[in-house]
Amino acid sequence: MFCLTNAGNHHWSLISKFTSKTPTEWKNDQGKRIYASFLYTSISYSRNFNVKEDDVIGINCIPLSFRAPFFISETKYINSRSDIVVRVKLMSTFIINNGESNSQFVRSSIPLNSEPFGESHLESTRRRYKEINNFDDKELKEIAEHKVNPSVDFNAAKFMYFANYCHLFKRYESSEYNSSIPIEFREIAYFANVDPFERITVYARQEDIKVLSAMKRSSDQKCIARSHSVAFQG
Repeated sequence: MFCLTNAGNHHWSLISKFTSKTPTEWKNDQGKRIYASFLYTSISYSRNFNVKEDDVIGINCIPLSFRAPFFISETKYINSRSDIVVRVKLMSTFIINNGESNSQFVRSSIPLNSEPFGESHLESTRRRYKEINNFDDKELKEIAEHKVNPSVDFNAAKFMYFANYCHLFKRYESSEYNSSIPIEFREIAYFANVDPFERITVYARQEDIKVLSAMKRSSDQKCIARSHSVAFQG
């Protein structure tokens, strides 16, 4: 959770650099607040490298692609022996809230002070996002129901924080499958958000070392996110 949250903060800081605006200044022509909302996240752990108690972890975040409205970054966490122990990749898009409900968002854009770059990274990441979007949930097993608590699950913008999707997948998968086996890789595709106190149903299926999961909101049974994780074999 820490690496994902921290990488998200670095991601937003890079966007501020490329737009010359702080997040509170991201607004459309009508003055509506624009958010950089995550569509795709992946986190890879190098489990063969240890992190010791006295290690000072270095953090290196770089932009991989920026073509409005999409931005992709990669953040590396490096131990005292220069080993990359965690790698986080994030793709976001600009959106605005199109109503009072958290279920109504539309795409937006912000002027850049940079030429577009990283077309190949954008194409491959969007391709993977679409593949996850097309996953078939029919064989997934219902494993838990979660009632959204805004004081815990929401961010300052009053919708569900992107890292909390990962937290919920991890929390309910661990209660169903072997929680003692560490994860080597997890990717999440985000499709929608939720309203306060809405109920979310979590579905999952394990295939050997892989777990496929999905979340659906109670209001319309829409899939709001899917997760694909791979356990470490050491």
